[in-house]
Amino acid sequence: MMNYSAWNRRGPPRPFGLPPWQVVLALVLALALGVAIAVVATGVFLIAFPIALLAALAYRLFGAHRRRGRGRFGGRRDGGGVIEGDYEVIDGSRPSPSHRDGNRTSH
Repeated sequence: MMNYSAWNRRGPPRPFGLPPWQVVLALVLALALGVAIAVVATGVFLIAFPIALLAALAYRLFGAHRRRGRGRFGGRRDGGGVIEGDYEVIDGSRPSPSHRDGNRTSH
């Protein structure tokens, strides 16, 4: 005959089959771990945020003046940062005859 001791106990049912003191201990450890993570995260934020803010301010005040007169991508605003080149349209998968002998001509 099987013994169903979990259903035959007196008193309230135990969560996960653990004694109440182990459940309380697990909750206290989880709470302590959460508080420790919150304290470390707050400390890192309080130290790293002002340093990042000062670095951004210093870059804005002292580092950005070397780039004045340039556009968004570092080139001059009048288009001087564009690299010019000769382009040819190749249709199909065959190379053009001008490339076979090493002579490059632009179309």
